[in-house]
Amino acid sequence: MAFRRILRELVSSTHGALGALFVDWDGETVEVVTERPLDADDHDLRVIGAYQGIFLTRLRELTQKLAVGEPHRFKIEFEKSVIMSCDVRDGYYLVLVVDHEAVEGLAWHRLSVCRDAMIAEM
Repeated sequence: MAFRRILRELVSSTHGALGALFVDWDGETVEVVTERPLDADDHDLRVIGAYQGIFLTRLRELTQKLAVGEPHRFKIEFEKSVIMSCDVRDGYYLVLVVDHEAVEGLAWHRLSVCRDAMIAEM
C-alpha cells in the first residue's frame, strides 16, 4: 500500500525516528510503521496516535473559540522522545515519534514531505 511506503520513507529518512502513523478522524490507525520495535511496538504507537487525535480535537476547539485560526501542527516533548503531529486533510493526520537525538527542524521538514505525499495519494 502506498501509505505504508510513504510512512516507511519518513521513518527511514528521519534520524532518530521511532515510528510514524497515519490516523483517521476517529483516532483509528490507517497505517503504522516502526523502525525500532524494541523501543515502540505497533500497539504503543496506535495508542499514541489515538491520543494525538484527542489533543488535536481539543486544540481545534480551543483555537476556534479564541478565533486564532486552525492549528496545523503541534508537538509534545518528553524526556527521551518527542511526538510531532500535523493535519493532512479531511480529518486525517500524521504522527511522528522521534527520540531525543532527532533534529527537530529536519523532522518537521520530513513530516511535511510525507504530508504532501499522503495528500497526493488520497
